Amino acid sequence: MPDVAPLPHRARLFHVGIPKSGTTSLQMAASAGREDLRSHGVLYPGNRLNQRDAVLGFMGRRWGWTADGIPPRSEWNTLLEEIQGDTERRVLFGHEFASEADGETARRFVESIGERCHVAITLRSPGAILPSAWQQYVKAGVPVRFDDWLTAVLADPPDLSVTRNFHDRNDQAGVVQRWSDAVGADRVTVIVLDKTRPELLFNTFEQLLELPPGTLAAQELGGFASNRGLTVPESELFLALNEIIRPHNVHWKDFQHLIRRGAVRRILETRTIDEEKPQLPSWAAKRAAEIGAGYADAIKATGVHVVGDLHQLAEEVPARLREDDPPPSHVPVDIAAEALAGLLSAATSRGAFFGEVEHTAKREVAMRKAAVKRRARRLTVRDVVWFVGGFVGERFRRLASLVRRK
Repeated sequence: MPDVAPLPHRARLFHVGIPKSGTTSLQMAASAGREDLRSHGVLYPGNRLNQRDAVLGFMGRRWGWTADGIPPRSEWNTLLEEIQGDTERRVLFGHEFASEADGETARRFVESIGERCHVAITLRSPGAILPSAWQQYVKAGVPVRFDDWLTAVLADPPDLSVTRNFHDRNDQAGVVQRWSDAVGADRVTVIVLDKTRPELLFNTFEQLLELPPGTLAAQELGGFASNRGLTVPESELFLALNEIIRPHNVHWKDFQHLIRRGAVRRILETRTIDEEKPQLPSWAAKRAAEIGAGYADAIKATGVHVVGDLHQLAEEVPARLREDDPPPSHVPVDIAAEALAGLLSAATSRGAFFGEVEHTAKREVAMRKAAVKRRARRLTVRDVVWFVGGFVGERFRRLASLVRRK
């Protein structure tokens, strides 16, 4: 028996997140199958992975830490024109940044989308989200250590001076309540991810959009495209780099070009994960489960349609064995080498792989990794960050010199 009935013909299904709840997987499936969706009566608008820039433009929210990171409002207007121009199909669109919308912004979204608006909200247990969310901030240049970050975001009340948008988007009961108030509880579908039912996410969206089973298919993705999490030594490398470069007025576009699309991308695409991932200390795992239980009760009271088991939000995830686990003082040499190679490649405008096709790059990387293992060399985190920080700083100095000459 289906978990949910199909939405009305020509419904506009706005997926507002939350982050780290299968959003990337869904977007990859929808964008890869864009033409197939159209043939089955569903429009996935645009020609990109998702509608991030349109959502940010509507919210007036910046992407990154510099003020010029706000996409123009025209991005939303263009998206809406395409949606309104399709008079035959249901529409699937959105982005997880919409989960940050306050009550007034949610109402403006609904008013702009129109009377056919329906909202989908995907949720996941806070304990499972926390390590992934922190790693996303590290990838985005935030220089806050994991345990310090956990202390701030799990405080009662939370410390809003640390990654405030985390609270806006991860107060799961608050997100559901705001969008329920904006569009009506009868037009909100909440999907609770369940690791014992991995098919639940795609199946629910297929049922909502009246798609044949299997239309939304999981994609074979590399580490960057799938947005995989960082391992402990990978996290430590980029965290240490963030701590060095953030005080020096590094522009977001430079960071995104050199670090995110160069160093981070190369590491995520080339490395096979054989290291420990960040885990919660026991106190944080317990606190996250308590918060999740509170979310479950509050969401149930809203009267929205829930697919899955709200009790999953109260799941207590396995905690790390050592409560006060110190950060690693060394980083494997292949992490350092791949980060530097990705940085240099991006700095010379050749992406993360010197312009090579990715499968060729991966084969060469595998050969180098075998050689690295034979040497069994290791570098200190300080050594690597000093080198990377010096390289980035020198590049910024050269750019500044060119600007002054002009």
